[in-house]
Amino acid sequence: MTDRHAPNLVSWLIAAALAMMSCAVDATEDCKTIERVDPIPSPPSLVGLGNLPQVPADWPDATRAPPIHALTEASKRFADRAPAWSLAVASPRLGLWQAHIGDSDNARFAAASIGKSMTAVLVFRAIEAGLLSLTDPIDRWFPDLPAADQVTIEHLLTHRSGYFIPADGPLSGPYQAPEKAFEKLQKSELAFCPGQGWAYSNVAYQLLGRIIEGVSGQSYADQLHTEIIEPLALTNTKVLRPNTADPLLVQGHHAGQPVGPVDYASAFAAAPVVSTAPDLLRYWRALLGNELVSQASLKRMVDPAWPMFGDPQMRYGAGIQVAEVPGPGLMLMHSGGITGFSATVAWLLDHDVWVAVMTNEKQVPAEAAMWALAQALNSVEGQSRKAHDLKSAAGRPFAHIAEHPPLQWRPCSRSGAPSPMGSAHAPGAPHPSASD
Repeated sequence: MTDRHAPNLVSWLIAAALAMMSCAVDATEDCKTIERVDPIPSPPSLVGLGNLPQVPADWPDATRAPPIHALTEASKRFADRAPAWSLAVASPRLGLWQAHIGDSDNARFAAASIGKSMTAVLVFRAIEAGLLSLTDPIDRWFPDLPAADQVTIEHLLTHRSGYFIPADGPLSGPYQAPEKAFEKLQKSELAFCPGQGWAYSNVAYQLLGRIIEGVSGQSYADQLHTEIIEPLALTNTKVLRPNTADPLLVQGHHAGQPVGPVDYASAFAAAPVVSTAPDLLRYWRALLGNELVSQASLKRMVDPAWPMFGDPQMRYGAGIQVAEVPGPGLMLMHSGGITGFSATVAWLLDHDVWVAVMTNEKQVPAEAAMWALAQALNSVEGQSRKAHDLKSAAGRPFAHIAEHPPLQWRPCSRSGAPSPMGSAHAPGAPHPSASD
């Protein structure tokens, strides 16, 4: 359904090919004894959530001319790279700046995999309510899936389940229920033994969506609306529902060409909402400000975190990405891409700047626009918490985007035990039932 890209600008932009981790052991060995893919140690400030900038209760609208001018000029420099944009930047000194380019102020964009963080929020809220545990095996809900007695809720949240379905192509056409993907899983071998590797898995989050329905007694869409969207007054955010077009959703594009028709509800809990950048920023502030989950749950969402696609600078916790790169510094973020759209939301902790970017051109990396806006603000505000020389940060927005080559992987058996060496290539796009 989607493809992933990694610019030469900074290594943290998400990779194009899904790197499948290896189960390189004899079939008779216990899965627990194989070489593990371990998390990268997080900074002490994240482990304990201490020494971080204080999350604001809210931001007033920006009124000061110098930063507004700097952000407006920065947005003009990339505006022509896509038909439409929704932009939002906030900081303690700035307040909230927002801009909509190429469409109306209330036009909505696909948030793609940023919605995975919302699914994770619902899971942790269910855990706090005593309805779930991170260690619960999923055979309670999906007894027919491979190694379901070994795959846990935590494995699904952290992309360490071994469940992966190669993509047939970009998401397109009419609605398809996630059960279509689950049927494929039943006939598939694990990409690696549960808990032993890491591979970005959209179908894992679709499974979580059905599990949320099972323990709550509500539809996933209704629960997402009542527990996140409505309490936070995200008036420009809408849960995608099958066979129900959103009249405010802008037309998606790929390489300048319109895409579609697409029923984005097929992504289900892996990419469940359409939204605007200001709404995403308010949601991200609420999440990281402990308005949606407890501090203990938030700590678990960011630490431990595993390297994404073999890159230690970009890591995935349990619904939140943790990045540490020159220039942007330490970030709590989530990015996503889906047919016709690219989006990101981030808190740049070293600069105490919050940025959300959404665009309706899949080939344009939202992260590059995010960094361009952060640089513009810091050029006039000088509010970096560390002595970064922002002007000398390597690269420039929208540098050449290159795909990683596909990597080999070794499958495991349906029971979770490693199988003899097999050879396959990780496809350049996730399964068409979800987003990157």
